Amino acid sequence: MSFLIGNDLVVTMHYTLKNDAGEVLDSSEGAEPLSYLHGAGNIIPGLEAALVGKTAGDSCDVTVQPEDGYGEVMPHLVQTLSR
Repeated sequence: MSFLIGNDLVVTMHYTLKNDAGEVLDSSEGAEPLSYLHGAGNIIPGLEAALVGKTAGDSCDVTVQPEDGYGEVMPHLVQTLSR
């Protein structure tokens, strides 16, 4: 019996993060999967919302908009540091 993903369940998954051009930026494939407590705000909100109702063995492609990820870029907060 598989549980549906919902609040207060520990979820373990592999992921691949790509940019708009399809370039891989990060991936857990070939390494340890990501585990998190669903509903506790441990991953970006857009991904967490997209996983609700999924179950073990499911696969999905999720596009997360900036406002549902880390937020829009705020140019006045960008800092340039010397090396």
